[in-house]
Amino acid sequence: MNLIQIGGLLLLLVVLPLGSWYYLQTGLNYRINAINELKDIAPLADFELLNYNDSLVAQERFADQLVVGHFYTGANEKVYFDLLKRMKEQFDERRDVYFLTFREGTDIATQAESAQLLLDYGVEDPEQFFFLHGDGPQIAALADAMKLTAATQSGSLVDNTQLFFSDSAMVRSHYDMTNAEDLKLLIKHITLNLHPIEEPDIIFERETEK
Repeated sequence: MNLIQIGGLLLLLVVLPLGSWYYLQTGLNYRINAINELKDIAPLADFELLNYNDSLVAQERFADQLVVGHFYTGANEKVYFDLLKRMKEQFDERRDVYFLTFREGTDIATQAESAQLLLDYGVEDPEQFFFLHGDGPQIAALADAMKLTAATQSGSLVDNTQLFFSDSAMVRSHYDMTNAEDLKLLIKHITLNLHPIEEPDIIFERETEK
């Protein structure tokens, strides 16, 4: 056996298995570290709120899903909706990722303004992007229940930059949407918690016998 053959054998029996093991171990460690970054902060608060299109939306709809939420006051409008556009580009085809915007005001004018914002920024999608409305104390109480301490003051909603991520009806992390590193972390957390896509079974039918 010459040196080339010995080198090829070592590559096949030693180097490639070690490389594969290292690759798999690195991926496993990355996933474990990412999962450990998530905590059980608070349950996704119970609600039934009016969506921008006049439909009623309840918390139960998202019980087994991934949710990104924000309590909106009009501040940081462009930052927030630019973020939603990025999210739509990345997760538009997913039916286990939802984006909830909570807003004070149940009057027709506020709902119409919310609907127009979704249209203007290109994220109008009643199946994935929700703009939910309630009265002031109700919305503030939801933010408090989900431990968004920077979103309320003295029982009222205030300008804030916080987002939350919920998985299976549990708020798992908070993020500052003006912080680029926080947004990378949010996308990582969503991606690593995506549900496996079930492929439809392929059924082969026997041709009709002649």
